[in-house]
Amino acid sequence: MTWPAGEAAFVTGAASGIGLGIARALVAQGAKVALADVDAERLAAVERELTASGGTVTAVELDVSDADGWTAAADAAEQAVGPISILINNAGVNGGGAIEQTPLKSWRWVFAVNVEGQFLGVSTFLPRFTERGGAAHILNTASVAGLLPMVNVGAYVSSKFASVGFSMALRDELRGSDITVSLLAPGTVATAINRNAAQAEAALLGTEVDEEAVEANDGVIAHGADPDLVGEQVVDAMRQGQFLIVTHREFGTLVRRVHEEVEAAFEEFDGRYGPDPAGQMMLGGTDPVARPK
Repeated sequence: MTWPAGEAAFVTGAASGIGLGIARALVAQGAKVALADVDAERLAAVERELTASGGTVTAVELDVSDADGWTAAADAAEQAVGPISILINNAGVNGGGAIEQTPLKSWRWVFAVNVEGQFLGVSTFLPRFTERGGAAHILNTASVAGLLPMVNVGAYVSSKFASVGFSMALRDELRGSDITVSLLAPGTVATAINRNAAQAEAALLGTEVDEEAVEANDGVIAHGADPDLVGEQVVDAMRQGQFLIVTHREFGTLVRRVHEEVEAAFEEFDGRYGPDPAGQMMLGGTDPVARPK
């Protein structure tokens, strides 16, 4: 039996987009899946679809930013599909705009979903993985915007950079254990995140949805990658133990420019302020980049 057949997975943001694509791919490979999402109506429809296809699934309504809801959701999922061994922290939102025009309420909402939601997922399931022992896998969905700064989406970019750092730290903390970590950094994917987030943010702020902006962004997103194909790619990459998963090669040139700027700063530093003994002790003479998968 090939992984993930027979495993039980918990997928957030599973009612649409990449989360649904991953859920479909997991079911197709024989995994049992707990579908978690804040959209109860859409979630029920997805549960019916995957059940009709022969999958073993259960729907769990969950707002990933609600710390009090995670334990109950995890308990319900494990009662329905068995002990979870795969956590897919996929739920995410876009929000705000140009940094100067982003309300603090929007900023905090974006971080609550995109960053705290992943922390809460790990905080809920990692102790269960550790206590039970055996192999387990955690995937966090960030974005190419977590590797490459983009203008006019400052809250989103900042939250996705945080997700990247969180996932890298988690990967290193779990090295040597049976728990592996993957980080998904997708480019443009044809999902409803833009419209869904715009509606949720408008409700949060008590404003109207900017339909003109939403339609313009939807026009771009519609030409993105098929989320079902992304889901298949993700499951295959996790099976191979791949850490960083990207979906669009063309962003590589822009990401390299960011890395070149960082590297140049170190190369140009003349050392006149003296060495950093603490930094040398932290590295311990090892290469922090040369890590196993």
